[in-house]
Amino acid sequence: MDRWIMEVSLLFPEVFEWEPPKFLVDTQFSAKLNKDVCVQINANAAFLERQSVHLIEWAIRHPVLNWSDRVKLWTAAESLSLPPENIKLTVLALHPAHPGTRREVSWDSRQHKQTRDWLASALAGQARSPVAARRTSLPAIASLTHFDIEGIPEVEI
Repeated sequence: MDRWIMEVSLLFPEVFEWEPPKFLVDTQFSAKLNKDVCVQINANAAFLERQSVHLIEWAIRHPVLNWSDRVKLWTAAESLSLPPENIKLTVLALHPAHPGTRREVSWDSRQHKQTRDWLASALAGQARSPVAARRTSLPAIASLTHFDIEGIPEVEI
């Protein structure tokens, strides 16, 4: 953990030089996709300017833009009623054995529309799914007394 905190401070030192209210940590944004669906995301951090927002995400991950990043960018733009071009994302991709990587992602109207269309399509498909239609309540969670931690296979990162 110490190494990753040091890497974050080297990759994006502004994270440790924050000044509220322009800098928010563990921030939530929500936006309506349509009349029935509201999308909510969490961002590790966000720098808010007068007419723009800069999201910062750090995680053990690859630096490539993924669907989660796209949903975060779309939701932040919609939530703050900002043009997509006024939103950007910095991904701090950490790795257990290799140095971290910083990737800057710009957003635009075309990507914004594609993400909105993809979200609407994915959620519409999920609503038509027979499995989703049959599920009426959340599945039960195993109690800690009946939880077999040894039965979980290790995942190599």
